[in-house]
Amino acid sequence: MIYENDIRCLFKNIDLNEGELFYLNTQATRLAYTTNLVQEFCNQYPVRKVLDIGPHFLTRCIKEFIRPEISVSTLGYEYAKLVPPNIIDEHVTYNLTDCIDTKPAIFKNAPFDLIVFCETIEHLFISPSIVLSFIKKLLINKNGGLLIQTPNAVNIAKRIKMFFGENPFELLREDFEYKGHIREYTMDELQKYGSMVGFSVWRKEYRNYWWHLPTNKILRIMEALVPSFREGIAIFFKS
Repeated sequence: MIYENDIRCLFKNIDLNEGELFYLNTQATRLAYTTNLVQEFCNQYPVRKVLDIGPHFLTRCIKEFIRPEISVSTLGYEYAKLVPPNIIDEHVTYNLTDCIDTKPAIFKNAPFDLIVFCETIEHLFISPSIVLSFIKKLLINKNGGLLIQTPNAVNIAKRIKMFFGENPFELLREDFEYKGHIREYTMDELQKYGSMVGFSVWRKEYRNYWWHLPTNKILRIMEALVPSFREGIAIFFKS
């Protein structure tokens, strides 16, 4: 099992700036959970090649902690500080919204046994059906895995805000490069999108794996009793 302290120790010798350090500290629980979930899938199915969409802290965690050691490729924009080129087998610089017009034969290492697509889908302004169809073509045809993590669009805090007439979702940003959350999803929506392109569900969970300041204890109790009230969604598809 990988724990939060293991995640922090992995990056202790990297000179992280204030934003990166904040991200690491607030995401360490999620990173540990995700790494363990990936390891569980690798224990059950033969995984040799992994694609991580959006190289970041999680990429390094997967490369360093998953056993037996696996080949890791990345898609998106390079982040050499956290993911040095020497630990990656192949990187393709790519804007995922371009998948509308791009054939999936952009990787020499494809097809992959597992694709990790975490905390990214909510930043895209094209339909998940298009994105997931593109991703599926990069996977092996049998027992390929796709892990998606994203905020829960209908967690309890957002429901309460809407009850009082407040929109819980952020406004669209003027800075197009850092678009923020364009569209958040429910578990049911993600399942339907996955089903549309031929995925089946291997595992699905609602999780509170983000660090946050102490909040109302009643809300925490409600989240414990009703999983769909929790802040995060993790859904693991299988091809």
